[in-house]
Amino acid sequence: MLRVLIAEYKKSLRLANRMKSDLDKKETPTRQDEEDKKIISSMISDMQYAIEWMKSGRNPDSRRGTDKEGVYLTDPCILDVLPVNDVDKPVDKELSLHEKDLIEDALCTLTDREREVFMMIKVEGLTFEYTADLLGVKKSTIQTHFERALRKIDNRKKESLFLVS
Repeated sequence: MLRVLIAEYKKSLRLANRMKSDLDKKETPTRQDEEDKKIISSMISDMQYAIEWMKSGRNPDSRRGTDKEGVYLTDPCILDVLPVNDVDKPVDKELSLHEKDLIEDALCTLTDREREVFMMIKVEGLTFEYTADLLGVKKSTIQTHFERALRKIDNRKKESLFLVS
């Protein structure tokens, strides 16, 4: 459900940016407007920081070598769930290294938005409507991204060198 949380933060970030933009457009801002702008700017900064932390899995301000090298990888639980056709079906076995490579190979062909939509719908089990609401786009846009992701993954499965063995 981390993706849902990130999407909700992004939605709130868009709203805060709109509020700040509305305040910036005022020709003669009041003292209260200036104070509100400072508070909203702080909220925007905090939300961006939190989103980056949730996406990367590490503190964005950390300057230590291990953090800079990207030691924190994708949550293995997500990889375990991905190849299952039925989202409600529990995963009973550990994936082999070959299966994990297949998943990574298929996902690398997707754009960031396609991957995000695919994971929210296929892995998290969200509906098209809820995903559209969280990402602030139309349901048809989500359906298009999802269908495109499925097509790319299907094509990759047919063309992948990993399958030739």
